[in-house]
Amino acid sequence: MNTFNIKSVQTEEKLKGIFDFLSKSFYDEAIEYNEHYFTMSERYAEMKEQYNKDKEMIIYIEEDGKIVGALTSKGMDLETKKITLGVMAIAKSHRRKGYAKTLVQEFEKLCIRKGLKHISLGARLRACPLYISLGYKPKLMVQVFDFSTVEDVKKVNINNLKEGFQYQGDAYGFIFFDIDAVDEKNVNHFESNVPTAHAQYIFEKDL
Repeated sequence: MNTFNIKSVQTEEKLKGIFDFLSKSFYDEAIEYNEHYFTMSERYAEMKEQYNKDKEMIIYIEEDGKIVGALTSKGMDLETKKITLGVMAIAKSHRRKGYAKTLVQEFEKLCIRKGLKHISLGARLRACPLYISLGYKPKLMVQVFDFSTVEDVKKVNINNLKEGFQYQGDAYGFIFFDIDAVDEKNVNHFESNVPTAHAQYIFEKDL
């Protein structure tokens, strides 16, 4: 049975090390799976904000002086008792060995200790089974940018997914759909039929 030495970030130098690990991990995956790599600079700003608010909520696993797994958070609000799990990555050599599950469970323990009752997160399709196994409930979010609108998304909702919360600004909008199960076909459908659309699964859990 694996034992994991989970630490919370204590210095800005380690924070930057975690950011470098995460961004490199996502870049390598984008290359491996022939996906678009989204730059992580905004994520670093979120990490620094959480670091200044409560650094204990950014956690990582280090082995032989190297980071092999990390999890960040953002939007910590003690009044509403909500927080968002930001990003998580595990070194390729350490996957399927319980590292991700252990990090999420440790994060939940920290949330409970601090009085936080609700966790939300966005997940890549490959990560969905992990969160489902840990009791997180999925919704499908479709974002639209520039000239496309939420109405364009609704027009191609051929599977009659139940509409949830939606927002439309001048150049950006999004809509949530209630779903029974995660299905890659829904992501591909909206992204193929609405220009600029980006679809992803959002998970929530009450502690």
